[in-house]
Amino acid sequence: MLFFLVALGLLGLRAWQLQVLEHEKYALKSQGNYLKTEGIPAPRGRILDRKGRVIAQDRLVVDLVYEGGEVAFKERLLPLLGLKELPKEPGVLKAGVPEHLLPTLAELTAGQRNLKLVERIERHYPNPISGPVLGYVLQANAEQVKRGYSPDEQVGQAGLEAALEPYLRGKRGVKAVEVNVRGERLRETILEEPTPGKDVVLTLDLDLQRAAERALEEALADINAGRKLNGLPPATRVKGAIVALDPRSGEILAMASAPSFDPNLFAKRPVPKEVQDLLRDPDLPLLNRALQPYTPGSTFKLATSYALLEEGYVSPNTPYRCSPYIVYGGQVRRNWASRDMGPMTVREAIAWSCNTWYYQAVAQDPLGFVDRLAARAQLLGLGEPTGVEVAEKTGLLPTRAWKREALGEAWYPGETLSVAIGQGPVLATPAQIARMLATLANGGKKPRLHLVKRLGREEVRPSLAPVPGRFFGVLQEGLRKTVTEGTARHVLGSFPVPTGGKTGTAETPGKRRGLEHAWYMGYGPTDPQSPYPPLVVVAFFENGGEGSRVALPAVRKVMEAYWKVPEEAKAP
Repeated sequence: MLFFLVALGLLGLRAWQLQVLEHEKYALKSQGNYLKTEGIPAPRGRILDRKGRVIAQDRLVVDLVYEGGEVAFKERLLPLLGLKELPKEPGVLKAGVPEHLLPTLAELTAGQRNLKLVERIERHYPNPISGPVLGYVLQANAEQVKRGYSPDEQVGQAGLEAALEPYLRGKRGVKAVEVNVRGERLRETILEEPTPGKDVVLTLDLDLQRAAERALEEALADINAGRKLNGLPPATRVKGAIVALDPRSGEILAMASAPSFDPNLFAKRPVPKEVQDLLRDPDLPLLNRALQPYTPGSTFKLATSYALLEEGYVSPNTPYRCSPYIVYGGQVRRNWASRDMGPMTVREAIAWSCNTWYYQAVAQDPLGFVDRLAARAQLLGLGEPTGVEVAEKTGLLPTRAWKREALGEAWYPGETLSVAIGQGPVLATPAQIARMLATLANGGKKPRLHLVKRLGREEVRPSLAPVPGRFFGVLQEGLRKTVTEGTARHVLGSFPVPTGGKTGTAETPGKRRGLEHAWYMGYGPTDPQSPYPPLVVVAFFENGGEGSRVALPAVRKVMEAYWKVPEEAKAP
């Protein structure tokens, strides 16, 4: 009896110690068993076009998650999910459960510990624009998690989604979750509300963007018509870009790149097989060709004309004969036309894209002119960033110093003749060519290009830099003559809006005839009294053939869409 009394006394003392003396200590430990904190995902900001139409936004989706083991109602559950049997390993049975299945699945999974309907936020593109421009999101990788991202957070990986990540990303919230001993959630308390990312309004016009993307696709027929004439096999897809902008502000109204992809593919969970196919595609559909450098061909002749005039090598009325060829340094250098086109000034040389006119003009001082040409071309916006918010290449304006440092070789006079017509090592992006044409159309005011019109409530202000020059009017006359009597007359000569422009066909080393890069840059209206709003459009097609055959009709289609040209006045 004494032994039992002592034992009961000790148990009583221990109970008093635990419940009275150490109550606070064990109360906190007990609370930790059923209270835990979790992050609340923050929605990314929306991306909208200039008219407020949604291009990208977040949406709530529900996944059915399987945690292993046997489940009830299997004979009803599996057919609903399109499955024959349960997987051997835990995982997501159905990602993005359709809304009409949710009530049924909620009923079938109720009370089952190894089946859960889990909500998550998914990026959705109801009006997807050209994938290489818009970009895509993926779940945070290991490096991004180290920088503070949550493993389940969506992160912009390319294009606008990546460039605008600091603005689109929101701030995660925090909630306390109460669970019982079986791990079942009892209730939740929000400790800190999540802060959504900022909405971003783009300068893009969704209607014009679609017109540009359509013009790229439709150019395949023109490309293959040219290939057939040159005995080449047909192309299966278009590789190129179109950039359209307002020259007064530098606002990009359309930027399309082909081939493209649907950014919705990257947002799906799990990431579908099509994404791996895109990454391995030799045609590089993830590449934004509007911001990649290419040989500019005859579009560069406007920079050459500007340099020749401003540096005093020619006057507006200096004549050179547009002969079929000249011999320089023991080499025959040919014009694109095999006939003698007679004497021309710089205006007609632009309009008819006469190679031999430029050869003769720069042959006066080929070693001195190449450096002056590079400096003048940069004033027009070539060889430097355009200001656009996404990653871009700056191209190349070759000089004697560049060749000496890069290749360890001296510059040869004949190389200047090639560069003067946009051949050789000179490189420019379609966006840079558009900026150069906008500068000429503005009479010497160079705009900073931008794709973003508003960040949250903050308006992005346009920026125009003055460019020195006395002969912008002469260059505009040459651009206008291209349409009224030159290489663009057959497509735009009767167009209801007066325009100017320049064709370009850039030879590609090692490629057969018919695989040149095709260019056209156009702007309008050229009449200041015209009621139509100003527009600059540049079309580029990689290995597309002749610029006048392929790029010129594509630019006309974009112009028709922007200025709402009546059906009867559209090109057949």
